[in-house]
Amino acid sequence: MTRLDPCGSHKARRHAPTRVALLQARRTGTLLARLLAFLLLALATAPGWGAGAWATDSAASKLTFLATQAGGEFEGRFKRFTPMIVFDSADLAHSRFAVDIDTTAADTGERDRDNILRGKDFFATQQWPTARFETIAFRATGPDAFDATGKLTLRNVTQEIHLPFTFKPAADGKSAALVGGTTVHRLDYGVGQGEWSDTKWIGNDVRIRFDLTLRRTPP
Repeated sequence: MTRLDPCGSHKARRHAPTRVALLQARRTGTLLARLLAFLLLALATAPGWGAGAWATDSAASKLTFLATQAGGEFEGRFKRFTPMIVFDSADLAHSRFAVDIDTTAADTGERDRDNILRGKDFFATQQWPTARFETIAFRATGPDAFDATGKLTLRNVTQEIHLPFTFKPAADGKSAALVGGTTVHRLDYGVGQGEWSDTKWIGNDVRIRFDLTLRRTPP
């Protein structure tokens, strides 16, 4: 009968945990390496990578609209809007604008008209209190000048629009002026129902303009 070597058995038991620990360490190292590679790839391909993020100085910024009523012009503004600006003129592919506009905060300086604008025939703010603009693409059109293609959603209707603008950073790169505007047709969004759809009383063209002061967000 073959006798087991108690010393050999003891050595095997002594080294077994070491081998298991070594295998576990190798597996852990491999998993960590794969996880790190995945995170680096995700960061490198994420939207906004390489483009600068900017915060809006709300006190120094404005979003206005200009329309006509009975042949005369009137101007209004949105007192509350929330822009998300990621922009770098050298990295247009990863730049992005997204703006949420509180339509309940439309203000033309005339209480009766403002109440009508918030009502069901115009902005219908009880049902759709927010309008949204979000960019799809950018192209340069000149020094500090650009054109954004984006989608404007108002009253649950989405239309593609073009938005010309200028982006002028300060010399120190810590702030910038973002100025632009476009013209939209209110009837494309169902703004002005019933008798208000008659453009003899309220024009179809509405000019939108923005003038934003931006502060660079630390990375």
